[in-house]
Amino acid sequence: MIGTWKGKYKYSVRRNSELYDKEIEFLLKITEFDGENFIGTVQDDDHDYGTRGVGTITGKINDKNIEFIKQMPIKTTVSMNGKRIENEYEKHKPIYYTGISNLKNSYSGHWKFKGADFINRLFHLLFAVKGTWEITKIE
Repeated sequence: MIGTWKGKYKYSVRRNSELYDKEIEFLLKITEFDGENFIGTVQDDDHDYGTRGVGTITGKINDKNIEFIKQMPIKTTVSMNGKRIENEYEKHKPIYYTGISNLKNSYSGHWKFKGADFINRLFHLLFAVKGTWEITKIE
């Protein structure tokens, strides 16, 4: 499990959204693993639709199932029309990943984050922000 993993994620949005069919690539580095629990870092490669900065991940593996929480250092919101808003003084909401291994050193599944937020003093519901993801070990 320890090593570098290359991955990508997509948003589950309507076809007319700017985010439809966009794949955001990322690198995930697992630095500690005790046979079940792991920790590491994550960095998105796409600064147009991803989140800037190096984030942390904490998770666990149970048989072929995986779950982890991704915490990015910069709060980033991308609206359905592609408009990007960043706040470097706040962390991004935790993003929850769940998945399964279908092949050795490869996982795929779904991600989501929940909640509501104020952006430019306007209240935005962020419920059901979700999508799909996959990772493959490269080192």
